[in-house]
Amino acid sequence: MASKFTDAERPRADGIGSVTKQLGMGIKCCEVALSSASASTWDGKIKNAQKAEDTALRFVRRFKLPEPEANRINRRIFHLRSLLDELK
Repeated sequence: MASKFTDAERPRADGIGSVTKQLGMGIKCCEVALSSASASTWDGKIKNAQKAEDTALRFVRRFKLPEPEANRINRRIFHLRSLLDELK
């Protein structure tokens, strides 16, 4: 059976790894902001975390990921969203 994705659309392991890494960096940005009293630190870190979340959401909407990867990425998106909500 032929795949519904073209080669250019097929999620690759390096794409999944990249999104996972960006989410990790976004989570770390939130953790740094939460531990900082500096408003300028908050602004920059929050913007970076929001970009990571946006990238991850676009990725999971664009590709049908294998269940384990989809679950892992969705858990990290949820964690990141929780931290961002805490910063508001």
